[in-house]
Amino acid sequence: MRLPDKVALITGAGRGIGRAIARAYAREGAHVVIAEIDSRSGGEAALEISSADRRSLFIQTDLSRKDQIDSMVNKALAEFGRIDILVNNAGIHLTDQFLDVSEEDYDRLLNTNLKGPFFCGQAVARHMIGAGRGSIINMSSVSAEIADPGSSAYCVSKGGIQMLTRAMALELAKYHVRVNAIMPGTIRTDLGGWYETEEAQIYLEQRVPWGRFGTPNEVAGSAIFFGSDESEYVTGASILVDGGLRTA
Repeated sequence: MRLPDKVALITGAGRGIGRAIARAYAREGAHVVIAEIDSRSGGEAALEISSADRRSLFIQTDLSRKDQIDSMVNKALAEFGRIDILVNNAGIHLTDQFLDVSEEDYDRLLNTNLKGPFFCGQAVARHMIGAGRGSIINMSSVSAEIADPGSSAYCVSKGGIQMLTRAMALELAKYHVRVNAIMPGTIRTDLGGWYETEEAQIYLEQRVPWGRFGTPNEVAGSAIFFGSDESEYVTGASILVDGGLRTA
């Protein structure tokens, strides 16, 4: 096991990449706090972790609200006594052309994708500083470096995550708290049928050298590395999990 008895707090862990990371962490020996706005998927994820003989806790949380973030962290600490790993995974992707993005949608996306990781990282880092160690993993995206039509606000949020990761890593290094980012490409999840369309096949042929979409489990592998002691001397770094998308 690569994460024996570590306590991991994973946001947005009810489904998709977050849930895959939760499963992978449990397999590697970690206990998992599931922070999720959707009570059904969050509860199911926590039950799944418990069934794998690992301790788990579901905390319903709106990651766009600092008061709920602070409450979530306090509950996790009350239950487990410490947080060794934070995975800032929760995020949304709203598609609209740049000229049509509303202030409401922009605020909703940035509050979830950028404000949430900022203040979640801040709250957990305060505890990690006291412990003298910790690992924070921010879920970025290849969209931080490659612009796509209809994704301007999303690209802005993920570009912000890249710089947030570096800034946090710089300030927290003296406390032995590591901060790194994962940059997924197009990952096949259960959020829609686009992957079966002709448009998706054209996208694969033209933009993804590996020739297929990634899976949540393949992203989870990088999260295990960053959460484990194997990455003890790695901070301020980003791992691309994109099948070569950025090189195309």
